[in-house]
Amino acid sequence: MGLTTDDVVAIQQLVARYNHAVDSGDGPAFADTFTDDGVLDAGQPIEGRDALESFAKSVGAGFPNPRHIASNIVVEGSGDQATLKAYVQMYASLGEPPSQQIMASGRYQDSLARIDGDWRFVRRTFVAD
Repeated sequence: MGLTTDDVVAIQQLVARYNHAVDSGDGPAFADTFTDDGVLDAGQPIEGRDALESFAKSVGAGFPNPRHIASNIVVEGSGDQATLKAYVQMYASLGEPPSQQIMASGRYQDSLARIDGDWRFVRRTFVAD
């Protein structure tokens, strides 16, 4: 059986929580979007809760007012397994006066699992344009 509408909405909410957590530097909330053995691969794999938390905390330090925008989200799967693909752009405030400028653009290719009733990223792969 395929995913339910509730599953798809829950996964879309997971994407939004991920974006808000990384943009605000909330390491614990960011790590919570992954399974215990989850991996973020943006060229070099980041694995494990501590590493994921540190990564999220570093994004705001490297970019003023970061904003991740995911679009064209496609979710497929069945049972407790799913895949997700989406486009993503990351903006930051630069210049004087500051204005939001695109810092990165690419796509996500993700695998997800439902753990104890909640969807989590097993592996989130960013492929730059």
